[in-house]
Amino acid sequence: MVPLNSKYPIGVDIGKNNIYAAQLKENRRGLVVRGLVHQEYESKTGGILEAKSVLIPLLKDILKDKRLKGKRVVVHFPSEYILSFPISFQLGKEETLETAIMRNSRQYLTFPLEEAIIDYPSLTLVPGDEGNKYRASVVAARKDQMAEYLSMLKTAGMTVEVVDFGVSSLLRLHSYPQQTIENSIILCNIGYSQSLLSVVTKDSILVQRSIARGIRTALKNLRANLELSPNSDKAKVLLKKYGLFYEDCLDCQLDDDKTDPDEMRDMYRAIYQIINPQIEELVHEFHKVIGYARSEKQDAVLDGIYIYGPGTFIRHLDRYLEKRLNMPANLINPLNKVGLSKEGNLSDLSEGGPFALALGLAMRKVKWL
Repeated sequence: MVPLNSKYPIGVDIGKNNIYAAQLKENRRGLVVRGLVHQEYESKTGGILEAKSVLIPLLKDILKDKRLKGKRVVVHFPSEYILSFPISFQLGKEETLETAIMRNSRQYLTFPLEEAIIDYPSLTLVPGDEGNKYRASVVAARKDQMAEYLSMLKTAGMTVEVVDFGVSSLLRLHSYPQQTIENSIILCNIGYSQSLLSVVTKDSILVQRSIARGIRTALKNLRANLELSPNSDKAKVLLKKYGLFYEDCLDCQLDDDKTDPDEMRDMYRAIYQIINPQIEELVHEFHKVIGYARSEKQDAVLDGIYIYGPGTFIRHLDRYLEKRLNMPANLINPLNKVGLSKEGNLSDLSEGGPFALALGLAMRKVKWL
């Protein structure tokens, strides 16, 4: 019998306007990052599948990057082409779980069941006397769109080992190393153009929701209001330096020998006023997710919010959400969870936030000959 080797493929997270790739390896310290690669792109077309003429050359460049090794990849299916919904059902006599899930999913699909690929990243038995009631978190995609996506990756030279889903990757990253979830938590990736909000327990996914909001609009508004260059990183620097600190800076001592305290507060206020409307839209989405989770599980105790992604660039976003949602919030840099190898990684560890989903993908060890 030919032995199978376990290796870490490249995790490739393709979003609107950005591609993040990450690969891990093991050494004496445990799991460390072999390499991280970022590609930015612009496309005048609608979605990711429509942008394949732009994406394919960039994906080829990622495979050529010396910080990564091999052509085997683990990818997400783009959230814009996914339907996600929870179902509760009772298993019929002589019915398999798969058949029951398909039967109950039909009513939520916007396309024929025969054209669907259906998966369930979460399945739990509902306590009760009968013992055949279940709750599942379901994701569905069209077969033709999945085939088109895989064809694009194959054209780019990639060998796809697994197609994963965002909430699964985020859970894998959050749970490393040996981090247990006692009660329900809000686990989210606040991206540039899209964000993932989920409520998870130690054994189930209560809610998963993708929204077409991120920090890109806040960055765009900063550039417009402050007349910054569209290609400048100044807007991101302002998010990191000032962010949402204005409310707290009113009651604190500003120690900066180079800047007048009143001028500093004026700057905090200006940045706050520019980005606050976009953050309040995000808060509204959090309220909807929390409300739905509590309707699904009325005794749900939410221990806190864990924020990954580019949203971690916003200074005091955690404090802001704590006040608005009345629960602890944490900004998580994934590079504080996974060690770094010496060769070819980020020089600034604070830039690790956007690689969260790619790192969650990269943790999915696969076996091959």
